[in-house]
Amino acid sequence: MKKENKQEYALLVNDLEKQFVKKKMKNYEKAIKVEAKHKRQTQQEMNELQRDMKYQVNEEKADTESKIAMKKDAIQSSDESIQLYEDEQKSLQEKLQKLNEKQQDLAMK
Repeated sequence: MKKENKQEYALLVNDLEKQFVKKKMKNYEKAIKVEAKHKRQTQQEMNELQRDMKYQVNEEKADTESKIAMKKDAIQSSDESIQLYEDEQKSLQEKLQKLNEKQQDLAMK
């Protein structure tokens, strides 16, 4: 294989990798938005349950407290998922930066 063909091939592969990384980053961005929306919705439901508690008798309060605890767990789970997605995005951003550096290096050969 000629040197120019190897360089063209390496640039093409690098470009395909960059496209793949960018697509994954967009998917994580979408996942973060969905998770944040779910978290807000769960928070609102929990707030409603807490407001309703002052009008409930003790038997009802126990059930409502259980529901509130489940909502808190769901919110914590959403927070953890969002953090994971953000960490993955940072990693992909670093990967994209390295691919850009590689592209510059290949273009200079």
